[in-house]
Amino acid sequence: MKKNIKSLISLLALLVTSSAFGQVSFNYLGERWTEYQQRSVNDLTSLNQNHFRDTVKVEEMKEAFFKNKDMLFHKSPYEGYDSVVWNPFGENLMLVSPLKRHPQKKIRECRGVWSWTGRYKLIELRDKDGVPQKQLLETLNKDKKWLDGEILKLSAPRWYMGFIVSPRPLWDIYDKGRLVVRVGYSPYDDPDFFSYAEHTSTVIDGSWYSRVAHGAKLLGAIHGMQSTANLGNPERTFSVLLYEMPKARLSKLAKYSLELLQPENPDKETLVLFQNLKSFVEQIPSGAFKPYYTADYRIMTGRYYRVTVNKCGWLIEDYLDIK
Repeated sequence: MKKNIKSLISLLALLVTSSAFGQVSFNYLGERWTEYQQRSVNDLTSLNQNHFRDTVKVEEMKEAFFKNKDMLFHKSPYEGYDSVVWNPFGENLMLVSPLKRHPQKKIRECRGVWSWTGRYKLIELRDKDGVPQKQLLETLNKDKKWLDGEILKLSAPRWYMGFIVSPRPLWDIYDKGRLVVRVGYSPYDDPDFFSYAEHTSTVIDGSWYSRVAHGAKLLGAIHGMQSTANLGNPERTFSVLLYEMPKARLSKLAKYSLELLQPENPDKETLVLFQNLKSFVEQIPSGAFKPYYTADYRIMTGRYYRVTVNKCGWLIEDYLDIK
């Protein structure tokens, strides 16, 4: 806790003493922004071209909010998929599994639980009725060549407004029992710059979703340092969708923008606050938010935030953490 507070104070001190605030640049955040840019380099072009060729449109993200904002998803995001549970990279959902291309129909209908310690090994196998298949399990683990082909995973997936998402896809390709391609295995899985900047520990601990809440709060604190909106006015709360502008990486215009979700009939003061936050968001540079990869093979750039503004400042909360 003390480390988090110290990190926040240091970052805000940089903002207060900087004359560059308000520019379309995060250079005023010093080394943290530079480090984040360097560590976020992860070429997923071939993966996107092969599997994630579509994006979740803004209108669909808005519709998902109104449909799912009050729902609790008790169903595991891993349900119906193979999973990797014993793995130095954390738990994974297996979108493309070797089981599904096995020549035997009975095996293709099974669901597997895997471990990975330098190589994949089945540790549990159940048929379509959920019955354990121990003999089949032993047979499969004796022959590695049936693994040939690709294995596609999502690291530590979570439900998010009805989507199963992860900022970290992992792609392996095997040939003749040997690993020949590995994509996505960066040790840095922070979903956005703000989560990374808040995370000060030198130990790689916790999954990406454990840092989302602190990142959202830091985003609100940074904006609050330069905003005089709502000073002396009653508290206001509203919900927004932050998303990457279409073709943002190819444009010199704003990279991110906001849509107001709730209230559906905002008063004048709420609209002023929304526009104030929107202006700030549209100054955030490209790459500050990683896209989420969905279990239905799409790329989603949105973030759902609840924003509370009062005399204490701006509090931003990610709906990933709002129960």
